[in-house]
Amino acid sequence: MKKLSLGIGLIAAAMLSGCALGPQMQMALPGDSAEYNGMMVHIHDIGAGDFGNAAAGADGNSGNSENLNELMIDSLPEPEYRIGPLDMVQVVVWEHPELTSPMGQYQPAGQKVTTDGKLFYPYAGELQAAGLTAQELRAEITKRLSDKILNDPQVDVRVTGYHSRKMSVSGAVTKPGYVAFDENPMTLPDAIAGVGGFTKEADPSQLQLRRGDKVYNINYLNAFKANLALERIVIKPNDQIFVPALTETQKDQKAYVMGEVGRPGIVNIYNGNLTLAEALATAGGLQALSATARGIYVIRNTSEKQIDVYQLNSKNAMALAMADRFQLSSRDIVYVDASELATWNRLLNLITPSVNATKTTTDIIYNVQRVHNDGWK
Repeated sequence: MKKLSLGIGLIAAAMLSGCALGPQMQMALPGDSAEYNGMMVHIHDIGAGDFGNAAAGADGNSGNSENLNELMIDSLPEPEYRIGPLDMVQVVVWEHPELTSPMGQYQPAGQKVTTDGKLFYPYAGELQAAGLTAQELRAEITKRLSDKILNDPQVDVRVTGYHSRKMSVSGAVTKPGYVAFDENPMTLPDAIAGVGGFTKEADPSQLQLRRGDKVYNINYLNAFKANLALERIVIKPNDQIFVPALTETQKDQKAYVMGEVGRPGIVNIYNGNLTLAEALATAGGLQALSATARGIYVIRNTSEKQIDVYQLNSKNAMALAMADRFQLSSRDIVYVDASELATWNRLLNLITPSVNATKTTTDIIYNVQRVHNDGWK
């Protein structure tokens, strides 16, 4: 009989052990600045307006981009252009057409600066034009002509072809290619306008500007809507701008919504814009009977060494307004925790079948033993 009781106990223990391994539906939130697998975990309160890196979306940056302030200047520089190789320069000596246009109607509109920056002009000789402004070159030609053949010559110099300094725009723009610099500073909107603007397939929210060994990610749409002064971003020679197509960016622009929502799964981020409120609504909202309003989390792999966890307590109605301001980044994980009551009910659901099975097994063994004992009588 003792062996039989021990067997029943082992069966019950085996069945009930599944309860201990059942899914724990509540998140264990670490303390701020905790460490996990060598990464620092930082906790933020969305309801208190602590958006961390997420606030970058409001000023035209994505969460992982460089600081856009590095590109912006307080005021545009004064117009100035320094002549470079292959530029076209026209020199006019008033009242002396034999110097201005020695070839008559066949004279091209200017002379091309050589690849080594030199320019030849009659009676002035060979000049080092590259690196000079038009006014500086004018002063040098005037001096040389005065020393040799003319008294007080009236000289005008202007650049008629800009070829030495340029930048490139590629991707989903109307006319991808090079944009040449002139005497006016080139801003980011100027560069985009210089290639005909964005195409219908473009995703301006993922615009990239490469300068040297740095790449700046610029959300052009958000910056424009936020009235950010994009004209304060001055483009430099050899800069490269890339505008991806939506078909390229949408492959990776997604967030994951899990936990106590109507339809857990993947939510697409269109044009770089998706708020926490929109993601929850797209996923069918919170489960009324199982979700806890104070347990809404956004988990973000900010970098290789940092994880940011943003928490929202939506029991406060004003917190929902903050959820509509919180911009999700690509590959964010939104998790809605289960309430304590829902966790308890699920635990009971796990235990009940095991208890019923244990009772049935006990009844069967008892009946077998009874038949066995009756057989001996």
